[in-house]
Amino acid sequence: MSSKKMFLSLVPWAVFAIVVNRHGAGAAAVAALAAATLSLVFLARDRRGGVKIIDVTGVVTFGAFAAVGLVGGPPADTWIADYGRGSAAAVLAVIMLGSAATVPFTGQYARETVPREYWASPVFRSVNRRISALWGGVVAVMAAGHLLAGAIDPPSDPVPGGRPVSLLLNWALPAALILLAVRCTQRISAAARDENPAPQAYAAQPPDFPAQQLRGEHCPVPAAAAAGTGTDAVAPAGAHPPVHS
Repeated sequence: MSSKKMFLSLVPWAVFAIVVNRHGAGAAAVAALAAATLSLVFLARDRRGGVKIIDVTGVVTFGAFAAVGLVGGPPADTWIADYGRGSAAAVLAVIMLGSAATVPFTGQYARETVPREYWASPVFRSVNRRISALWGGVVAVMAAGHLLAGAIDPPSDPVPGGRPVSLLLNWALPAALILLAVRCTQRISAAARDENPAPQAYAAQPPDFPAQQLRGEHCPVPAAAAAGTGTDAVAPAGAHPPVHS
């Protein structure tokens, strides 16, 4: 799939987190408004490629935060600063996991590099269900870490010193989880390519992680991935649909 575009869709979450972390509750509404605007820009700019559910989620979630912050006063700003990051990540996780059981969000990006005739193939649907569920699970764990950090070391009243809890739960843990998800995404895609070779089909690649680093790694996939991954994992006789991640 177009990995760069997917990560670009997640930029508003990073912008919101960075602004709130640096400026606290006083900038919560502005941070949310900036994130919502960015999501809207990405949504409008990519109309030809179809509406992306991550962009829609960003517009709705951060738009709601901005509205609450602008009309709710200091108490609302404090809540957004402390728990907005975790809440936004939780909403995103629910959307991702829900898409794994319906229309996988990763498939929206994969369609930009996969020929149309393969979009309805069982392999394409099955692999994208697994990858969407994987990312949904990763983001859910990140959301839990953000919410815990907001309770222990809130941006509205930060703990003096180096803020190790915030550093661990808001930055180190997400970075490690994203790295794991990227590697597992590549492993799932590579396995699908090995089982269903298609000479013309594998131009798009996940971010650059050598395949040899991934062998033997365990890639946990949430239970939601089980939906449709049984017989869907087998391509129809004579067909070798491409799988992109």
